[in-house]
Amino acid sequence: MKLAVFDEARVGLIVDHSVVDITDWVPDWSPRWPYAWMLPFIAQFDAKRAQWEDLAANGPRQPLDKVHLRAPVPMPSKIIAAPVNYVLHQQEMGGAKGVYAGTQVKTIEDYGLFLKPSSSIAGPDETITLPFAERRTDHEAEVGVIIGRQVRNITEDEAEQAIFGFTGLLDLSVRGPEDRPYRKGFDGFCPIGPWIVTKDEIPDINHMTFRLWVNGALRQEGCTQDMIYSIRRLISLASYQTTLFPGDIIASGTPQGVGEVKPGDEMHLQVDGIGDLIVRVSKMTATPPNNMGDWFNKFTVARTVTA
Repeated sequence: MKLAVFDEARVGLIVDHSVVDITDWVPDWSPRWPYAWMLPFIAQFDAKRAQWEDLAANGPRQPLDKVHLRAPVPMPSKIIAAPVNYVLHQQEMGGAKGVYAGTQVKTIEDYGLFLKPSSSIAGPDETITLPFAERRTDHEAEVGVIIGRQVRNITEDEAEQAIFGFTGLLDLSVRGPEDRPYRKGFDGFCPIGPWIVTKDEIPDINHMTFRLWVNGALRQEGCTQDMIYSIRRLISLASYQTTLFPGDIIASGTPQGVGEVKPGDEMHLQVDGIGDLIVRVSKMTATPPNNMGDWFNKFTVARTVTA
C-alpha cells in the first residue's frame, strides 16, 4: 500500500492515479504541529490493514494531480543517517576532483551513524533555501527506510520486522569542517516522498534502484545491493542502545555522482517501486541578520573541508 500526506496534512492512500482520503479514520488527527498522530498511526497501520484495504477499494477518490503532496512523515522522532555507505562514493570523494581530494575518506565502518533534525524534513514540490551563498551544498540521493514499530537492540536477522516501508530521500549537505549534524541539518535538507510504500510491495530490499536528475541531467544512479552496510545492518546498528520508534527514518546512504546544487536548480529523485520526488532550490540564498556578529562570519564563507 502507498500512504501519503497531502494538502493541509490530510492522510490518504494512493490507488492508481488517485488518492483516497482516510483522515477521518486517523485517531487524534490534527492539521497542526507536532503532527504526533502520524507516529502511532504508522504503528497501528498493519493491525488495521483490512480496513485500509476496504477503503482503498471502495472509498471516495480524487485525482492525484488535484492535491498537493506533503512529506509523508512530517515530524519523526529522529532521522538516522549513514555516512559514506557506498564504496564508489568513497572513491569519488577522495579522488583527484573530489571534495576531499588527497584524503583517505573513511566509511560508515569508521564513522558509525549520525542524526539529522526532524525540522530538516521537506516534502514534494517544496522549495529549499541554501543557507550560505559562498559555500558549496551537495545533493545526495538515497532510499529512506521508515520504521514501523518500537525496537531496541535487534539483530540483522530481526531487522526486517521493524520496517514499515520506504520512501525517496535527499540528504543535502553543506561542505566544510563542521560535524555532519550541523552541515546537514538546515531546514529543507531532508526532502522525502512522494509517499511511503509499505515493505510488502518491495520484492527485494537488497535490490532497490534509484536515480537523481538535476535540471534534467542524470547525476546519480545506484542500487541498495552496493551498500557497504545493508539496510538490515543499518537498522541493527541504529537500534543498538537506542530505541527506534514508529515513523523514525533511516537515510541509507548515497552512491557515486554526488554534486553541487545551486540556486534555481531542480532535483528529481526516482526510486523504482516507490515513485518520483521533485524539489527545487530557491533562486535566492538565505540572508543572515545584520546583527549576528563577527563570530558568525566564518560560517558564511567557503571553509577548508576535512574527511
